[in-house]
Amino acid sequence: MRCASVRVVEVPLRLVAPLRTSTGTHHTRRALLTEVTLDDGSVGWGENVAPEGDFYTGESASASHAAMREVLAPRLAGEFDHPSDLDSSWWQTADWPMARASIEQAAWDAWCRRRGVSLASALGGSPRAIEVGAVVGLHDGIAASVAEAMARVDEGYRHLKLKIAPGRDVDVVRAVRDVVGAGISISVDANGSFARGDVGRLASLADHGVVLVEQPFAVGDLAACADLRATATVEVGLDESILSLHDLIAALDAGALDAVNVKPSRLGGLGASLAVLDRCASEGLGALVGGMLESGIGRAAALALATHPACTSAPDLSASSRYFETDVTEPFVLRDGALAVPDLPGLGVEPLGEVVHGLEFETLWPR
Repeated sequence: MRCASVRVVEVPLRLVAPLRTSTGTHHTRRALLTEVTLDDGSVGWGENVAPEGDFYTGESASASHAAMREVLAPRLAGEFDHPSDLDSSWWQTADWPMARASIEQAAWDAWCRRRGVSLASALGGSPRAIEVGAVVGLHDGIAASVAEAMARVDEGYRHLKLKIAPGRDVDVVRAVRDVVGAGISISVDANGSFARGDVGRLASLADHGVVLVEQPFAVGDLAACADLRATATVEVGLDESILSLHDLIAALDAGALDAVNVKPSRLGGLGASLAVLDRCASEGLGALVGGMLESGIGRAAALALATHPACTSAPDLSASSRYFETDVTEPFVLRDGALAVPDLPGLGVEPLGEVVHGLEFETLWPR
């Protein structure tokens, strides 16, 4: 099996409301969609979700796009049997994981369409409806955080992840818990904003029904994570700290985590994500699939991965209407707190003609 061409197109997306985290506020994003065509004419789609800045893993949108054009797309010229062949050794680099993941996702989609199988099935899961969670961003006041949390619950979400930061943590969680009640699960995500001296404060979140604290400390501070785990009050999940299977093994050796937020774009693709999920299962770790403001293309891939049996918690993959005024695909709609994973071949979705009509596609390979 060979690749016949690789193209990309940028689609502007407007958020229905700003999303604020400890690393910044997001108002819009540009979805960089990747189209891979195989030698038999099968077409697949991927999405590069690298952010405008380099605050997340150091891979900015502009640098990631350039890497696809100058380095990665030409390396897809060889013959491969399965999308899992497209690992870091194939690309001859571990850099630009989001760029690599975008091309690899499109290859998975095309490969599955060629064989008439759903991506969920190809990844070891099954197309079905899965409960999902909603992220509640940071706000300047407690009332605004409570209002957003209640809006998500009213929409049907039964799982909330509250973004927290120093000074906007325990009081926010307490207020949200008082309003939503015990029937809604609450986790928190600090995006690495706390310091080792905050262990006790983070541990106290258990008093308000928080089970999981995600990325409490800076990347690399595994000792602080181990200290928080040692309190035996809350579980520690890691996101930005786990860029590879090697990082997961190091965190395990340090006793620093209970769960992993598996984001294919951060890890470099679906194949790398499967390796992490397999290790989570063998070690008895929890796992969930996280979102990165994907359009319907990236969301479909992440939802397919979230059906994998190693995933133990609701994914952070909300309905299209949670983030976007208009999605690039048919929208994913929340029903009874769940999203339906497509059972059609491949992703089961593709960009709508009216969304990409008039936009300029850039051919990355052949050139």
